[in-house]
Amino acid sequence: MIHRLTTRIVILGMMWLGLSLLKWESLSTQLFTQTLIFSAIVILGCLMEQIFNYQGDPYILPVVQAIMALGLVFIVRINPNVALHQFWWANIGQVLFYIVLWAMHDYRKLGRFRYLWGLLAVALLLVTLLFGAEEGGATSSFKFLGVGIQPEEFVKLALLLFMATYLEENEELLRVGTVQWGRFSLPDWRTLGPFMIMVAFILGILAAQKSLGTALVFYMLFVLMLYVVTERALYLGISFPILLLTGTVGYMLFGHVRVRVAVWMNPWLDPSGGGYQIAQSLFAISGGKILGTGLGNGIGATTVPVAISDFVFSVIAEELGFAGAMAVLVMFLIVVMRAFAVSLRAKDRFGQILAAGIGILLGTETLIILAGVTKLLPLTGIPLPWVSYGGSSLIVHFILLGLLLNISNATAVASHSTKNKGREYAT
Repeated sequence: MIHRLTTRIVILGMMWLGLSLLKWESLSTQLFTQTLIFSAIVILGCLMEQIFNYQGDPYILPVVQAIMALGLVFIVRINPNVALHQFWWANIGQVLFYIVLWAMHDYRKLGRFRYLWGLLAVALLLVTLLFGAEEGGATSSFKFLGVGIQPEEFVKLALLLFMATYLEENEELLRVGTVQWGRFSLPDWRTLGPFMIMVAFILGILAAQKSLGTALVFYMLFVLMLYVVTERALYLGISFPILLLTGTVGYMLFGHVRVRVAVWMNPWLDPSGGGYQIAQSLFAISGGKILGTGLGNGIGATTVPVAISDFVFSVIAEELGFAGAMAVLVMFLIVVMRAFAVSLRAKDRFGQILAAGIGILLGTETLIILAGVTKLLPLTGIPLPWVSYGGSSLIVHFILLGLLLNISNATAVASHSTKNKGREYAT
């Protein structure tokens, strides 16, 4: 208990220190209040772990809270007015996380609604396509009661649950196959059909929305979860040509995709126009060197467009340097690797697949967005989990975190009960 509480106090201390370095007295009273609420939720949550005897993974939540604290400091650094909303969503997200962790007594019940999750994912994307507003070339959000919502984020949750239930039910048929195609055996249409139809619907709607960054994340999620469960490299071999083909079609059909690819290939052809965003990002990252310019001393927060969402990592790399950027990467790596550890330890197949899917999603999102801001891949416009500004992203990723730790806690409780029974029988 003392160790847990000490860890949380250290994380909160670093957050308050960072905010104090940003001239805290110039920030609003509302922001100060929300920061106090955030700190109270972290401490109370730590006490709840003791009260409810949490036995799951001890590292994931503190690391995520450290990532969250760092993200909040830099959102305040970039735009204090926007940061107030980010604190609201962070506090709501933490409450939802604890509700999912403690109120959900059996996560396996979620597996009963396979087609419902799939239909929900399609419905959310259709609503966005029909009623959403265009932003950055893609129709990815709409307003509900005056609040901006990005349904794509909630689709991630629905798709994960659909994939976990589908793969659990059809694992053996997908692994072995029932139809022979030359040297390869593939599943029949009855087995593979629902999966293919869901993939076609989701990617087709995203293509219609021109939300190709999210389409790439979903496609990677589909393929990697299928590979992890079946362990068949054949699926990877089939998926790669399809990715190249669809990417080429998207390049030819959508002008903003051609612009992003051209900027990615050589932003210096138009550094004050189309290439301005990525050029400023690279300037900010390179200006940080090893130890950074110091919190509040960089220029990227004002020169890099959309720094609070797409390019917050560039500001972090500039002001905390290579050391700070690597620390962020290591923290994300810890969360992803621990998610896979939860998957390996889970006692039921649904929990194993769902935990692995959460790890794959987090790793894929992080890799794609960081590759975009460093010019390793074209820009996609997806948020960095728990760091970038965005209420929908924060809410969904806290729910996913709650599911992951619910699986971890249930596994630990089951193992503990089995050991106790073993001792009773031995006695």
